[in-house]
Amino acid sequence: MTRWLIAAMLLTAGCGSKDEPVMSAVSATPQSTIQASVIEIRSVLAPVRVEVTGQVTPIFQAVLSSRIQGTIDQLLVREGAMVVKGQTLIQLDSRDVEADMARASADVENAKAQLDRMETLYGQDAVSKQEMENATRAYKIAEAGRKAVLAQLSYTVVKAPFDGVITEKMVEAGELASPGQPLLRMENPRQLRLEATVAEGDLRSVSRGDKISVFIDALEGRTLAGVVAQILPAGDPQTHTFTVKADLPPVPGLKTGMFGRFQLDKGTSKTILVPETAVVERGELTSVFAVGSDRIARLRWVKTGRRLDKQVEILSGVNVGESVLLDAARGIDGATVKIVETAAKPATKTP
Repeated sequence: MTRWLIAAMLLTAGCGSKDEPVMSAVSATPQSTIQASVIEIRSVLAPVRVEVTGQVTPIFQAVLSSRIQGTIDQLLVREGAMVVKGQTLIQLDSRDVEADMARASADVENAKAQLDRMETLYGQDAVSKQEMENATRAYKIAEAGRKAVLAQLSYTVVKAPFDGVITEKMVEAGELASPGQPLLRMENPRQLRLEATVAEGDLRSVSRGDKISVFIDALEGRTLAGVVAQILPAGDPQTHTFTVKADLPPVPGLKTGMFGRFQLDKGTSKTILVPETAVVERGELTSVFAVGSDRIARLRWVKTGRRLDKQVEILSGVNVGESVLLDAARGIDGATVKIVETAAKPATKTP
């Protein structure tokens, strides 16, 4: 009984008139209308800038080593220790040198005593002038030997050459230090500079003494007032670049090895600039809403370049003379645009 009822219902539905309208599953969306400001694309003169990158380096740095061979008796600092000029950092075992110093001092005393006796006898015409000169010469040799050993004794102490911080320690107490072997590395963290490489074609845009704005990414993009202190006269023959050093002011948090950059002005050139609000960024794609003579907003993919003073450079995708929405966030592809007269007036969306 149930099967016959379902069949009758299907048969009744199939016998409808062909002239009756059939309802579609998707209804057409009415065209939207937006009220917005537009700007006309124009060609303007914009500065041509080249970004130069580099690293923060210390102005004063030193690798400390020993001038004599000896066992490290005391290592008095570690990495990160702040030191002052003349402070003792490493003490070598000086017992052998002290023994040499004792012998040298004894030789000086004996030579001085002999010289005194010879001077007395020479005054009494008891010795010849030659004997007097020999005694004088022996005393001078003994004194020179004592000074040489005294210098050796001073080399058993490694001192800080300037105020700074220990950045690296290459030895430990008890190890044997050889002449010229690196023991400690230190720098002055209060005097830093940015060392950047500049292409030979851009070198004419920078001169010694120029004031430049240096951006340090690790300081949340903070801008520092740098001064070009040095441009190395010889470049790299492989990369055709030159090293430019810009001194930086002392800033908390600024450290050696941080990444930095600055821009060089190379004149001006004609280009297309639009306000940042006229551009929509969706991932790696960038677009604007072009408005033609029919007042219809159409999504247009564009290629962008530099950002200058809250403006974006458009390299391709729009032409001079076209108009785009000033506020791209309000754009709807295919919508009718009711243009407001004042661009500064807040736009409102009409129903």
